Amino acid sequence: MDDPFSSLVKMISSLLLVLGLILAVAFGAKRFMRSRFSRWQNAPLIQVISTTYLGPKREVSVIEVGEQYLVVGVTPNQISLLTRLDESPLLHQKKTMKDVD
Repeated sequence: MDDPFSSLVKMISSLLLVLGLILAVAFGAKRFMRSRFSRWQNAPLIQVISTTYLGPKREVSVIEVGEQYLVVGVTPNQISLLTRLDESPLLHQKKTMKDVD
């Protein structure tokens, strides 16, 4: 029959080995995922370009989704698409500023 102390040592060493393997796999997966999907972390898919408040809890926002520009109305209960813009509103703003100079 095994000594209870040696059984305890075997159990604890097995537990530490399993925990070490779990930590190693988690570290490797995190490192792999970071390098694999870093382009999405650096450039968010949706950006709010501008927001204008119309009243209490009501606003109109211009958002960029990928390469599209959308004008949306936002209330506490819903978000509605108002229109799609053909070109970047930032390009239009830069053209207007050049005309002023």
